[in-house]
Amino acid sequence: MNTLIKKPSIRSALLLVLSSPLATSFPVLAQTDSYPDRPITLVVPMAPGGPADTAARTVQVEMSKKLGQTIVIENRAGAAGSIAVTKVRRAAPDGYTLLIANASTHAIAPSIYEKLTYDPVGDFAPIGRIVVSPGILITSHKMAPDCKMQTFVDNLKNAPGKVAFGSAGTGTLSHLTGMRFQAATGTQMLHVPYKGLAPAINDLYSGQIDAVFDSVSSALSHVKDGKFCALAVQSEARLNDLPDVPTYTEAGLPDLNNPTWYGVVSPANTPPSVVTTLNAALNAALNDSNVKKTFERLGVFPAATTPQAYGEQIKQDISAWRETTERIGFEKIKQ
Repeated sequence: MNTLIKKPSIRSALLLVLSSPLATSFPVLAQTDSYPDRPITLVVPMAPGGPADTAARTVQVEMSKKLGQTIVIENRAGAAGSIAVTKVRRAAPDGYTLLIANASTHAIAPSIYEKLTYDPVGDFAPIGRIVVSPGILITSHKMAPDCKMQTFVDNLKNAPGKVAFGSAGTGTLSHLTGMRFQAATGTQMLHVPYKGLAPAINDLYSGQIDAVFDSVSSALSHVKDGKFCALAVQSEARLNDLPDVPTYTEAGLPDLNNPTWYGVVSPANTPPSVVTTLNAALNAALNDSNVKKTFERLGVFPAATTPQAYGEQIKQDISAWRETTERIGFEKIKQ
């Protein structure tokens, strides 16, 4: 008697494979191979209009084009950025929920909070840097009639603890830069914290305070209008818009010559292929002529990196700010 042996069909063979233990790996492979196949959410830890929001929206359109999917901006301000950071930390590591990281959330926070609810290194996968944003020291003409750093420092030393500088709040970049400045110059200033830099600028204009450690993008128009003196910028070279303003290195304060940055991270364990795809899209957007012009107009500079280089910068900056806060005796904030 002849026995008919049926060859397994492709369909039955596939079903057999999918029923095996290896099947659990198939969905991940499918997701990464087709990534992205739906809109991506880019979470911003600041309100609309802030520097992090501006950085996100400037690359949003071009990144969307490169990826072939919409990127949706979601602003989650509050708790010094930890609300947004925690949301992304808890998200699935699939490349569909990203975060705009910055020096405050991912480099300074570990050194200023007693109990941080996230690990800037262990909880995230770096995608790439977007821009570097030079800081600038601006002061009233009363404190430096000749707009020279040495004049300002001399006046500080003649009135220890009486000259006031404003910041965006305790523990913010503007506050810690001011503390760093005092340590480097051997001076003492009175710290006046505000809820953001806008009210600090208003009080500088009215004479209520004497100096602000601001960003170039925020202070540029005020300096060009002659309202304030610009004493130094955080940049490797002088800025085209402010050719007469020295860098901190030129002003004799090289330790302060480190501009802040904004970048993109995703939850830890995001597949390497997804990280590579996102990094390529981000860097392509940064190379777009319109994006470059927009950032230049804002006083910031596109600064494309590999994920690895961006991750190393985060680690180095964490160490640098830890050393700074320990040196100045900064008392950690209880959240």
